[in-house]
Amino acid sequence: MGTILTLVEAAQQIHRRALSPVDVVEECLDRIERLNPLLNAFLTVLAEDARREARYAAEALRRGENWGPLHGIPVGVKDLIDVEGVPTTAGSDFLRGNIATADAAVIRRLRAAGAIIIGKTHLHEFALGATNINPHYGPARNPWNTTLSPGGSSGGSAAAVASGMCLGALGTDTGGSVRLPAALCGLTGLRPATGQISTEGVIPLSWTLDTVGPIAHTAQDVALLLDALDMGRTTSYTEHLGKSVGGLRLGLPNDDAIWRETVLDGVAAVRTAVERLAELGMKVVEVNLPLLADAFQAARIISRADSAVYHYERLASEPQRFGADVRRKLEWGMTLRAVDYVQALRLGQAWRTALGELFAEHVDVLVTPTTPIAAIEIADEEPTPDPLTFTYPFSLSHLSALSIPCGFTRDGLPLGMQLIAPQAGTLLNVAHAYQQVTDWHLRRPPL
Repeated sequence: MGTILTLVEAAQQIHRRALSPVDVVEECLDRIERLNPLLNAFLTVLAEDARREARYAAEALRRGENWGPLHGIPVGVKDLIDVEGVPTTAGSDFLRGNIATADAAVIRRLRAAGAIIIGKTHLHEFALGATNINPHYGPARNPWNTTLSPGGSSGGSAAAVASGMCLGALGTDTGGSVRLPAALCGLTGLRPATGQISTEGVIPLSWTLDTVGPIAHTAQDVALLLDALDMGRTTSYTEHLGKSVGGLRLGLPNDDAIWRETVLDGVAAVRTAVERLAELGMKVVEVNLPLLADAFQAARIISRADSAVYHYERLASEPQRFGADVRRKLEWGMTLRAVDYVQALRLGQAWRTALGELFAEHVDVLVTPTTPIAAIEIADEEPTPDPLTFTYPFSLSHLSALSIPCGFTRDGLPLGMQLIAPQAGTLLNVAHAYQQVTDWHLRRPPL
């Protein structure tokens, strides 16, 4: 292959028998061998399993069999999602010897669509952080600049896809853990609507807010993955792509705080992207999001409290085994009162009601920067402003949210734009339309 193909390009060539699953897997494994020591994107590589499954996939094609839309496609999986017989460490010291006894529901669905699981990707410890700096396994690194963070907590998944070590990957998103690394690594990443993708067999961060989400190069790639993953879909997301976006109302927040907090290059990139969408026929509507900051705080309270409950016994008996930053977050979660939690839940209801009225009466899609900052140096400190400032609130919305590449900083770092809507199909179609007239999603890191 040589060049990094998109998932859809590889799938099309495999189905035409212009490319063998064996060649695709070997190319990815070669990249893993060369680049993973530098990027630390994978914690476990399933090389022999992937080679064996690739041979089976190639033999099936020769017999005229079609295993599904992902036939022979190598996919990485965040290492808090169970793959039978493989370690699930959650990036923690506690679970170093934990071997999954069954596939998670999303793994069963990927396999049913023909995908090959090539390895388990790195993450922030127990997914409790946005940098992927991990004291137990070292930091994952950004393929665009290896001194920088790829974002978190699904940083390994994003780094693996951006560098061509796999063609798509699964992450999880509680406060922004798919969307943030996708933005910082120049990828497309989806947080589906709450309940759209099963979390069975996934180690939780927050029962209330957790989702599983796909990361890949393009909206078309993500749509193909979502076709396999969505438990209740009645139509194909891939077939929905290509519809006109003319007449759709695009809500652009008029809150100065959003734009003041965002790096200037990010502001310019998002506003330019909005202009391109307007050229495609979308109607730009200014909107007010008065509960945005409150929703951020409420989502953080809910996730921290849920995490503290899940880790209660570990925190009580062996707190020193947590990384310092994760331990601080859990200890803060332990200080929260029931009244804090209930107030946060009630704020979430008010936020969802306000957004429901906004979508019913004024807009079809909302747009914000994915994050106020570009990729940051790998360091122990938490970044400021919080990189999840614009993603956490929309986790609480229970709506679908998508990050797509929309430009670069003057230093050559990727920037992302977040789109939010009630239906993932709408987001993917808008993103696909945008990616037909831009090339940000086609750029690859200079590794």
